[in-house]
Amino acid sequence: MYQIRNTNKQKSLLEQDQRIFRTADLSVLWEIENKNTLWTTIKRYVQRKILYKIHKGLYSTVSLEKLDKYELGCAISGQLAYVSAETVLQNLGIIVQNLNSVTLFGKKKKEFEINGISFLCRRLNQKYLLNRAYIQDSQRFSIATPERAIADMLKINPRYYFDNQLAIDLKKINRISKEVGYI
Repeated sequence: MYQIRNTNKQKSLLEQDQRIFRTADLSVLWEIENKNTLWTTIKRYVQRKILYKIHKGLYSTVSLEKLDKYELGCAISGQLAYVSAETVLQNLGIIVQNLNSVTLFGKKKKEFEINGISFLCRRLNQKYLLNRAYIQDSQRFSIATPERAIADMLKINPRYYFDNQLAIDLKKINRISKEVGYI
């Protein structure tokens, strides 16, 4: 059987703070230009459980069970995607509905399920995605602050009802909406 001789690739992969990689990321990291060589290397790393396949063209250095659901959702939904809306508001008790999916905003609208977790990615214009005001960007994923999540919800549904009205400062939400460009 084939042995992985070049341990520099494996070492460079495992030294990264990042845990989820696209094929383009791996190509740059390993300095592989030939697509066949890249796919063969990835295939062998998956067989040896050095990499785990998440989705087409998306791989992780840890198993799916060990990945944070927000990290997974942001990785699949794209570079500018962030967790927002119902997910953030439910976690803070601003809405009390029991939602079974993680809500994100990204470049494309899509619903998907991975490892038993449902994700809903709502489309948001790129100019709003590029405005990172009130979004907490970390190494692994991005999440909206409560105020940005409320502004996002009001952008997509101006008549949305929030269960905990006392937690909402409408003046601050309007200021954030103007800053982001929603109004």
